[in-house]
Amino acid sequence: MDPAIDRNNIAQMKLEAAKAAFFASGGRQQLIPIGVGKDSLATPGAEPPKYGYAKIAAKPTKRGRLITDDEKAALAARLMECKAAGMTRYKASKHIGISETLCRRLIADYALDFPAAS
Repeated sequence: MDPAIDRNNIAQMKLEAAKAAFFASGGRQQLIPIGVGKDSLATPGAEPPKYGYAKIAAKPTKRGRLITDDEKAALAARLMECKAAGMTRYKASKHIGISETLCRRLIADYALDFPAAS
């Protein structure tokens, strides 16, 4: 037979013996030897299985990143290059890889002449 089945049969016999001892003692609580019950299947030093959802590391995003003044100035210059190429604000922000909100803030902070498409 399979060794796993033999081990489970032995564990089952130990549990039956523990149950019989419990009921023979009148149902009083007593010390159950290690290796019987919950402790029987755990290997020494092994961590118990985790239930539920595992914590999955989220992909890093650009949201909430800190942008220095030098980076802002470089982005503003790239925005003006996109305007010269005939792009709209939306296309320029996607081309550069920034959000539309940041694009609007850069236009307002640097007083860029970049009108919204009508």
